[in-house]
Amino acid sequence: MDWKRRRGIERLTNGILEINIRKVSPIQLLSEIFERHNILFREIPESAEFYGIFFTKGIKKGVIVNSNLYDRRKNFTVAHELGHYFLDHPLGSTGTIICDANAVFGRDKPEPEKEADYFASCLLMPREMVIQQYNKCKSNNSQLSISGLNDDSIKNELINELSNYFQVSKESMGYRLDEVIR
Repeated sequence: MDWKRRRGIERLTNGILEINIRKVSPIQLLSEIFERHNILFREIPESAEFYGIFFTKGIKKGVIVNSNLYDRRKNFTVAHELGHYFLDHPLGSTGTIICDANAVFGRDKPEPEKEADYFASCLLMPREMVIQQYNKCKSNNSQLSISGLNDDSIKNELINELSNYFQVSKESMGYRLDEVIR
C-alpha cells in the first residue's frame, strides 16, 4: 500500500472519529459508529479459524465476529471489518468478505486485507492520540525521557501501558508506536 493510500485511510478514520468529543479511547466509540452507520453487529462462537465477516444483504449491512477471540484481538477484528465497509472493498459473490486465519496471518495477504488492517490500526490508535498518550507517559517516566525508545524494557513497559489504554494487543500497539513515533 503506497503512502497516498495510507494517508487517505488515516484521514478517513480521523473523520469518523470526529464524534470523539469526549476524547476517550476509540474502542469506546465502536457501538456509536455501528449505530450512526446503521451497521448490524453480532458476536457468535466459532472455531479458531474464523475471525470475522463483513456482509451486506439487500440494504442491510453487518459485521459478525468470533466471540471466542480474546478481547483485544476481537477489538481489532471489529475495526478491521468496519474497514472493509468504510473502504468500500468489493464483496464476494455471496455479498461477504470473510476473514479467516489465512486472511489474518497468511503469507500473501490480499491488498484489501492490508488496507483493512491499517484502517483498524488508525481507527483504534489514532496518530494524535498515540502521540498525546506517549507524551503523557514520557512526562510520567523520567527514564523514558532520558533513553527514549532505545531501551527495550522501557519500550515494553510503554507498549504495555498504551495497549491497555487503547485496548489493543501489545503487538498492534508496538507496530503503531513504531510508525507514529519515529
